[in-house]
Amino acid sequence: MVNTTEKKIYVDSNIPLEHQIVFLRKSLINFQYSVFEILKEKFGSAGIEIFKTIMRQRARQGIDKIKDKSFEEIKNLAGLPDRILGFQITQDYIRNDEFQYSITFCPYFAESKRRGMSPEFCNILEEVEIEEVSRNLGELAEPTRMCQGDSKCTVRIRNTLGK
Repeated sequence: MVNTTEKKIYVDSNIPLEHQIVFLRKSLINFQYSVFEILKEKFGSAGIEIFKTIMRQRARQGIDKIKDKSFEEIKNLAGLPDRILGFQITQDYIRNDEFQYSITFCPYFAESKRRGMSPEFCNILEEVEIEEVSRNLGELAEPTRMCQGDSKCTVRIRNTLGK
């Protein structure tokens, strides 16, 4: 059974929930890749900027839901959106004003590899996320990135906004 406050959620009881979740995750990721590829193909660098604008808006929508929370609350929510999308995450450490987690599987990176694409898409997603999180929640850094050849992505957030 799905626990949600949404009144209009649709779950097909004839299809295993796990299959529905995988389908939705893959659909979202494929849609984002398709939008990126079409914008880049049709408009070049201007298309890439349009895609960044779309991703910034998406990031802001998520950040708006938690930006007024304390850093302690933000630490507790860290990685939740990633896990929902199928990322595999391990907590590295948590301190008063800093925390770090590692991503050992990234569905975006896996899709990039499957498509034989350069790391451009992943780099754009990371660039936008770093900008938006650093501006609104605390300084975000990614000292390691799978799309740049590392074995995992490392995400570190410091409380630089004094929340």
